[in-house]
Amino acid sequence: MELDDIISASLVVDLETKRDSIYRIGALLGSEQFERKGRFAVAQALAELDRLAQSCRFLLGHNLLGFDLPLLRRLFPDLNLLKKPVIDTLYLSPLAFPQNPYHRLVKDYKLVRDSLNDPVADARLALTLFRDQWRSFAHLAATDRIQI
Repeated sequence: MELDDIISASLVVDLETKRDSIYRIGALLGSEQFERKGRFAVAQALAELDRLAQSCRFLLGHNLLGFDLPLLRRLFPDLNLLKKPVIDTLYLSPLAFPQNPYHRLVKDYKLVRDSLNDPVADARLALTLFRDQWRSFAHLAATDRIQI
């Protein structure tokens, strides 16, 4: 698969949580944007996200494996999107950038430290990071400089 094929087949997801409650949801699938914030029924919003995920092949995001998906499995274990293969940019970073692995998303949109995270913006940042990782892997493969 090529990069554009993977991206077009991926639902890029980010959750904003506090303790065990989800207060913002952001996702991208192609040109479609999914966002829930403010007062919303979490179970209903996740059912809508689950329907959107039916057409995707992958879930893509930053720290999905370590945070978002375990929370969803605990709170909403029947979601079908939990059965999708996952591309987690947090885990790919040290492989793509062995000399300088960065683990956090650089959130340029946050001008004030205490401002709320924006899950749609974070999904876009995860997608940008994945593109950078893909290019790094392609460069490492082309130069035969893959380090193990």
